[in-house]
Amino acid sequence: MRIHVSLIICLTSLSSLTLTPTNAQPRTFVPLEFEYPESVLAIPKTYVYKNLVTGSFRYKDLAYEKKGTDVVINWKEYDGSALVDSCTSINDKTIDHYMILNGRAIKAIVAEDSVHVDGSRLGEKIQTIYFNLDPNISLFASSRSFFLKDTTISWQEKSVPCLVIQSFYRQQLTNSLFPDKPKEVNGIAYYYFGKNVGLLMYRTELGNEKLTWQLVEIKDRKN
Repeated sequence: MRIHVSLIICLTSLSSLTLTPTNAQPRTFVPLEFEYPESVLAIPKTYVYKNLVTGSFRYKDLAYEKKGTDVVINWKEYDGSALVDSCTSINDKTIDHYMILNGRAIKAIVAEDSVHVDGSRLGEKIQTIYFNLDPNISLFASSRSFFLKDTTISWQEKSVPCLVIQSFYRQQLTNSLFPDKPKEVNGIAYYYFGKNVGLLMYRTELGNEKLTWQLVEIKDRKN
């Protein structure tokens, strides 16, 4: 899955360094019926999220494909700014990840994307990626995610069972011309995955800034 501190969030704030726990396992973190339900994604969809503080919108295009026993997910996240975040995963493991900045596609180097068995309900999801934005500037992003609790959220006048995932992330932007002046932030994100719906809501906390994005519409994707 892409616990996803979205790079739209990352870059408008920043990004991070590597973590290397052991006991990584080839397994899905959030069950597919909560994150990428086939019943919804039989036809590619666009999920529309509204920021409850600013009123702005963010969009996530999703496509689900089965290839034998493999599940391939393609997603693209955007909000009308110059930054687009795009990813392909197979069985919850990132294969390709691109940041598209001002129309220029920059491929990520994926240092880690794995689930670690730690005795908890879903284990620990660890993701570490970095981008070389130009010869001098690098963007790093690293997150650690855990199951937090079960809850329910109302969606289309129905109570939907949800898994709540908590993510801790550290972000860093470095410039080799000024190596002693990296820009860094640390934050927390909470993701609410609804059964047979997908991501219903997410909240981010960056310092004193707290934002909530709520799903307001799922529509068939326009090609």
